[in-house]
Amino acid sequence: MNLFIFSNDLRIKDNKALYEASLDQNGLVALFIIDKTKNKNHGDSLAKLKLKLLGLEKITEPLSSLNISLKILYSKKISDEPGDILDFCKLHGIKKIFLNSEYPFNEKQRNKNLEKICHQHQISYREFNSQLINPDDVKNNSGLPFKVFTPYSKKIRSLMTQDILSETPAPLKQKNRTLDHDEIPKFQDAYDQELNFSFDDFPLTESSASQKLDDFIESSIQNYKKLRDIPCLSATSNLSSSFAIGLISSKQAINHVLESLPDENGTGQSAWITEIIWREFYKYITYHFSHVSKGKCFIPKYDHILWRDDEESFIKWCEGKTGVPIIDAAMRQLNERKWMHNRLRMITAMFLSKNLLVDWRKGERYFMENLIDGDFCSNNGGWQWSASTGVDASPYFRIFNPITQSEKFDPDGKFIKDFVPELLECSSNEIHNPSSETRLSLNYPEMIVDLKSSRLRAIDAFKSIK
Repeated sequence: MNLFIFSNDLRIKDNKALYEASLDQNGLVALFIIDKTKNKNHGDSLAKLKLKLLGLEKITEPLSSLNISLKILYSKKISDEPGDILDFCKLHGIKKIFLNSEYPFNEKQRNKNLEKICHQHQISYREFNSQLINPDDVKNNSGLPFKVFTPYSKKIRSLMTQDILSETPAPLKQKNRTLDHDEIPKFQDAYDQELNFSFDDFPLTESSASQKLDDFIESSIQNYKKLRDIPCLSATSNLSSSFAIGLISSKQAINHVLESLPDENGTGQSAWITEIIWREFYKYITYHFSHVSKGKCFIPKYDHILWRDDEESFIKWCEGKTGVPIIDAAMRQLNERKWMHNRLRMITAMFLSKNLLVDWRKGERYFMENLIDGDFCSNNGGWQWSASTGVDASPYFRIFNPITQSEKFDPDGKFIKDFVPELLECSSNEIHNPSSETRLSLNYPEMIVDLKSSRLRAIDAFKSIK
């Protein structure tokens, strides 16, 4: 009997490890590991954890139709998982283990330890690339990993042949189902916490994720490049949570687009495919440069920046009480919806790391603990880009002015008014930066920092690092 281990790949189709595990057709068990300590240490949000459990509930039926059993394994911490998996294998006579790769350091180390323990006990261990293209197969002309996105993206596109984009078939049906399904635990029982939150806007199955993508392609993708930065519009695919838990793969997403529209430079669909490649790039960086998984800056010299220890300002940033309307609206969107528009992620991250000069790692952690679509690689990459400490990052002297960004991407203040009700009566020409009199009358605070002087302070802090 074979074992497949789910991670962030909650789908049946285009799941290489699950397919390979099914080929014997002599019995297959799919395992999901609940590890409260690991998830707490990694900062996964309650919303994401609950979304995964809901996704597991939905995948039980298609697994059942293939005679694949779904079992739940509880583990105390990630370093215990290899031993716990071994005990499960011994109990059920498992002879082969299949799983898809994960790239953060702890997961890579766990898989190395699992492979070692499997070899010691004569259990076959097979791990499969979960990227669009294996990270080891994408190198620059010197045979080294890329550190800049644009040449990486060009390389990826040059490698996106029909063969590379070919999707893995659905797993084969097993002759018999060897074990009964475990009941998917209630969220409170699994993680000792409760979450009252509506998941209506987020797909729970691969078919609903696929349909959401098709609807986006049909209705909006051609305008994506022009409208994607306007937060009051629904101009993006809203599939980030589906990518995060693996309801859909990068390969599937690109294929859906290319079935309808060509990847022509300057088009909305080409811009959207580029965003998929950004997701691949940040996983690629995590794979090749493991220090980014250890709380380190991608550019080592910036580990020496003297960040400000300003807990009061950090809390106001978290709560959306900075006195900067677009920042406050974005943070309240995150806190209420467990999701934030991508343009706003950049604006809020740069405000924290530059204007407040608060360590980007605090913001990175806060995002992970609240985002339903939290993905370590993308979140870390995005934060380091905004903080100018990362791969291919924004130059340290290029600092978004949140007022200018607000005027450009939310000109009428519609988004701000949706999340900052104190400013509902504010005129559109004042809403981006209300006067002191208006702030006082609307009970809205003054800015917690001067944008001009804080910008110069940030530039000086970065300049001082030699």
